[in-house]
Amino acid sequence: MFGFGGNKKQLKEEVQSLREELEQIKNEAKGDYPLSWSDVFNGNVTASGAVVNTTTAMRVSAVFSCVRIISGAVQSSPVKIFKRDGESSLPAPNHSLSRLLSLRPNEHMTASTFWQMFTSQKVLNGNGYAGILRTRNGKPEALVPLLENRVEPYQAWQLGLDKKLNVSASRLYYQVMWDDGTSSVLDQDDMLHVPNIGWDGWKGLSTIKAAAEGMGLALSAEKSASKLFSNGMMPDLSISYPKNLSDDAFKRLRQHLDQRYSGAGNHHKPLILEADGSAKTLSLNAEDAQLLESRAFSVADIARFFGVPPVMIGQSEKTSSWGTGVEQMARWFTTFNMNPHFTSIEQELEVKIFRTGTYYAKFDESELTRGDTKTRHDSYKTARGSMQEPGYMTINEIRKREGLPPIEGGDVLQKPMIKEAAKNEQ
Repeated sequence: MFGFGGNKKQLKEEVQSLREELEQIKNEAKGDYPLSWSDVFNGNVTASGAVVNTTTAMRVSAVFSCVRIISGAVQSSPVKIFKRDGESSLPAPNHSLSRLLSLRPNEHMTASTFWQMFTSQKVLNGNGYAGILRTRNGKPEALVPLLENRVEPYQAWQLGLDKKLNVSASRLYYQVMWDDGTSSVLDQDDMLHVPNIGWDGWKGLSTIKAAAEGMGLALSAEKSASKLFSNGMMPDLSISYPKNLSDDAFKRLRQHLDQRYSGAGNHHKPLILEADGSAKTLSLNAEDAQLLESRAFSVADIARFFGVPPVMIGQSEKTSSWGTGVEQMARWFTTFNMNPHFTSIEQELEVKIFRTGTYYAKFDESELTRGDTKTRHDSYKTARGSMQEPGYMTINEIRKREGLPPIEGGDVLQKPMIKEAAKNEQ
């Protein structure tokens, strides 16, 4: 590292040396990926030579798929508001914040877009941020999503605000850089902040940084594989002659092959040779085959970082693509991967948005765990109840889950007729 100190001449030399070091790293990366000063200082250049940042990481199909699936799961799960009533909870669809959370968090995007962006920032860069804009009486009126690199959290003592404002030294404040170039500091109550897994409890660990080497390997393997198969560099046939061909004969043979056998329509036509020529098929050598195997390994490795079953992002080798195995895997994904995301967001909303403890928000993840038609119908039979067993769902509640309108008399809960008859006899 360079220590900037001493006279002007020494300073210039150190700056020039640092520029040369940056240029060397750029040359080693061969210009295949965008490189910035931030990439150098933050250690985003991996051992494979690939630069891993948000832009390059999303070029890896496995990363793109994992982020799409996780953010899409949050995006497709509507936010519903409930009111606590003793030991039970009642839906509160008419709450004043219902539209803000489930339809229009701000004037330029829908809730679907907002939650997708918020979750993508969380799983990719380590922190999901959204500024809470309030009316004069403190009621939330908009949620503004913020890019992770535009926000920096500080504890009060770091800014000297603990003594100035007489607050706890560990209270969080967020310095935000806005689009117009201005910056401001927001109190923790005015910032919706859901960190990824982390070590200090107030700033999450970026999955990109944690999985940088695996993503870098995937980028390098993808580039190498592309070069392997581009421009016919991996032919599947060789032609040999017992004697060297003249220039005219070689040119005539090349022209003949291009005209008669190139293109998808001519791919399976028989090869015609003259002058004792012979043809031999080629296969991948061990090194090239290992390259393709490394690409498959990278997919599984990246999926582990994001907690997504490989089969859900198209890695179906050694896994059945049909049947209950994949269905159970999807349920596992919802339980062990998505539930932590849902819970962390729900708790942040309750603390920052509702505050009083009477109301709370919850993501409706029923569509994620929705089984096949037969399984759902069997479950509804149990929920509806029977002559011997009490029900816990009415007909209209079941119809609502299936997107059907209510019917007259459908709000009656099924009770066991045998137990009712015994009760009447007594």
